[in-house]
Amino acid sequence: MARPSELINTRLISKVSLLYYNLDLTQQQIAKRLNLSRPKVSRLLKQARELGIVKITVEAAEGKFLDEETDLENKFGLKEAIIVDPEFTDAATSPEAIKFHLGKAATRYLQRTISDNDVIGMTWGTTLSTMIEMMVPIPTKGVHAVQLLGGVGPPEAKEHSIDITRRLAQLLNARLTLLQAPGIVNSPETKKVLLADKRVSEALNLFTKINTAYVGIGALSTNPVLQKESPEISSQIQNEIINSKAVGDISLNFFDINGNPVKTHFKDLFIGISLEELKQVENVVGIAGGPEKFEAILGALNGKFINVLVTDKKTAFKLLDIKN
Repeated sequence: MARPSELINTRLISKVSLLYYNLDLTQQQIAKRLNLSRPKVSRLLKQARELGIVKITVEAAEGKFLDEETDLENKFGLKEAIIVDPEFTDAATSPEAIKFHLGKAATRYLQRTISDNDVIGMTWGTTLSTMIEMMVPIPTKGVHAVQLLGGVGPPEAKEHSIDITRRLAQLLNARLTLLQAPGIVNSPETKKVLLADKRVSEALNLFTKINTAYVGIGALSTNPVLQKESPEISSQIQNEIINSKAVGDISLNFFDINGNPVKTHFKDLFIGISLEELKQVENVVGIAGGPEKFEAILGALNGKFINVLVTDKKTAFKLLDIKN
């Protein structure tokens, strides 16, 4: 005789839930104790949640912003948002302190997500340098670190892309590929010659193999290339960028607040990963915060140039206040 359809047995559901959630028994232990199959126990636990017999809530630890992170992820189509909260003192909300907290959070993200055989790309900047300074050696296998931007500024500077990529490779015991070319050249002809160099082309060809890139997001006001005393580009090119609608850059690719790349002659003088290439990378982690970076971060989000954002609380809340 066929068994009748099971009725909802709230007592049994409650009993299973008590053993599982309050007494920490495994599903297999509950099945043996109550003479049930393990799949039956799993179904009863699912019913407990559906009927409201079990209500699961996640309490964020103090200082964590899980709801706001989820809102940011949904609003901008991010894989993950990480919000840091510097201490509420003037000293702790300085640019240096914000970079400290951002670098610490980015380091934890890398430690949590890195896998063997990853190909990791690195750009440049003080925030990325801070991230690397906070890292401890991580044993990995088959990891490859790739420089995404040609050299800009003094090679001995900690924020230089060569130094950042090399230090990352050492910490991960990873293979290292440097982009052995200046990030900015004097003429399109010079760029053409350098792109034809075997070592340069080999580095550029690796861009399509990168599965994770860590990038800073630069504001025009803090970009060293756009400072008057910068030896990297002419005042004419500087003025062309400043007078465009650009609000920020990633790896010296300038864009407006809507995420549209701005058209200037600077693109003909630049050697590094492009925004189009960056959008093909599976995971692009943008690390930036502070009031001077707000418009640049918004432009990067609108352009979908990053899909993981590490930022500070004030910037995150301001992003959430924007009306779509």
